[in-house]
Amino acid sequence: METQRFDCGWGRLEDDGREPREMELRRRLLMNLQQGITDKGWSRAEASRELDVSAARLDDLMAGKIGAFSLRELTVLLEQASIGWQLSAQDRALLDHLIAEQQGGLGA
Repeated sequence: METQRFDCGWGRLEDDGREPREMELRRRLLMNLQQGITDKGWSRAEASRELDVSAARLDDLMAGKIGAFSLRELTVLLEQASIGWQLSAQDRALLDHLIAEQQGGLGA
């Protein structure tokens, strides 16, 4: 049996259920964003203006269309709306890794 070596702990993600973990992160961020919008009492028009997204894009967000938003987009929207969110250290490391990878920061 051959041993594989990876430069970082996230190198094994594709073999360890990476996609479900990424989708879970997206789901959690999207739910935080939806709840934050509701908690602020924003109308759809207000939320669209505050987040600087089209009405159609906001509809996708509020309908829970996870696949329509990247992890980076969700984190930016949360920051724009000043909506607090927390992740465990492990999930935060995974989020940072996936965002960097999606932006081409890891030579992916």
